[in-house]
Amino acid sequence: ADTSEVFDALVNKNAVKTGIVDNHGSCEHLRNILGPGTKLETNELIWMTDRTPHEALPQTCPGYRQFFRVVTSKVSHWFSQHSTPNPLVGLPDHVVVIDENKFE
Repeated sequence: ADTSEVFDALVNKNAVKTGIVDNHGSCEHLRNILGPGTKLETNELIWMTDRTPHEALPQTCPGYRQFFRVVTSKVSHWFSQHSTPNPLVGLPDHVVVIDENKFE
């Protein structure tokens, strides 16, 4: 519990082009206008888009953090170093592929 937080907001789909977020999706500079986030409970499942601000919080005790992501055709950006491609379905032409490590 309390290892992930999601914000009730949606970042503009042109955010990278306009500089609202960086190439890795960071929007830390928007924290003061996002308002308080909602911490997720243990085993809680939520629906959010790839444009929903969210963050991993420090864990207070050792343990595994696990998530899964279902990607649909309406995704705008795809981080190739953090996602496993589906060998049966290619990415739509409009998807921007970012081949960088978000954590380096």
